[in-house]
Amino acid sequence: MIDLRSDTLTVPTPRMREAMAGAEVGDDVFGEDPAVRALEEETASLLGKEAALYVPSGHMANQLGLFVAARSGEEVWAHEKHHLIGDEQGAATVLSRVLPRLYSGDPWPPDTLLESWAAGAGENDVHRAEPALLWLENTFSGRVLPLAEQERVTAFARAHGMRTHLDGARLWNAAVGLEVPPSRVAQGFDSVSVCFSKGLGAPVGSALAGDAETVRRARRGRKLLGGGMRQAGIVAAGALYALRRHRERLVEDHRHASDLAGRIDGLPGISAEAHTNMVLIGVAEGSGRAHAEAFARHGVRALGSGDRVRMVLRQEIGTEDVADAARAIEKALTDL
Repeated sequence: MIDLRSDTLTVPTPRMREAMAGAEVGDDVFGEDPAVRALEEETASLLGKEAALYVPSGHMANQLGLFVAARSGEEVWAHEKHHLIGDEQGAATVLSRVLPRLYSGDPWPPDTLLESWAAGAGENDVHRAEPALLWLENTFSGRVLPLAEQERVTAFARAHGMRTHLDGARLWNAAVGLEVPPSRVAQGFDSVSVCFSKGLGAPVGSALAGDAETVRRARRGRKLLGGGMRQAGIVAAGALYALRRHRERLVEDHRHASDLAGRIDGLPGISAEAHTNMVLIGVAEGSGRAHAEAFARHGVRALGSGDRVRMVLRQEIGTEDVADAARAIEKALTDL
């Protein structure tokens, strides 16, 4: 079985396990775990931020970014398909009690929409909630957002007194795709979340980065949410190993995604596009799940719903796996 459901399926390499086994540890709630401190400092440096906080999950990193930026009853502006909205069990409204204001279409909101929303903001209309935070993702369903669009949107937010957050779960992929340093992708945002357990292959963890005060408040929020960890250096060492040694190899995943898309695009009833390490397969409306089930019967696992099937390449998937997956998909299409 070739499992392409997600890059969260990566597993630690033998050398990563060695690094974890030999990690020097301490109590991280007291700020005394050397491996965690090293991971946080290196992450902050790579992102061009003052500080970073290691947390158990990307979900927590995002929610802490929201928690420290907005008060109860304020607005967060986001895309209707952002992970914050559809994949975190409504935590934004439960934990931070904010009001999402959503746009659709392109991954970045146009100036006309932003200006319209700002014109009716709470400070101008007592009936409206006040806007506090503007949210973006990069990558967005594997797609890399142009840096010019990020800069335009973050500049608008600053000019209107809003903070900005970047959900950068796959920021490392975005940086590789754009051929720029990670700090360039994170530039202009008050807070940024990044993941170590997707394409980088660490077993556990994400981080929230920002200025020192943002991270200080997030550290308190982490404890409030039950995310304080003790000898966390054992898993942080895996994340640090991945951060230092696995970022550059992400280009291989991108190349494999492009290869797979090229092999299957135009097969009967489907189209395929590669975006960084993802292959997005277009199918007839409502047949995404049926296509994914047919692929699985022929040895390829994927996620499908609506009019799309998603496949994600990762470090365990090699050139031969890509060729085998393409052949299996071609056979599977005869089942439909």
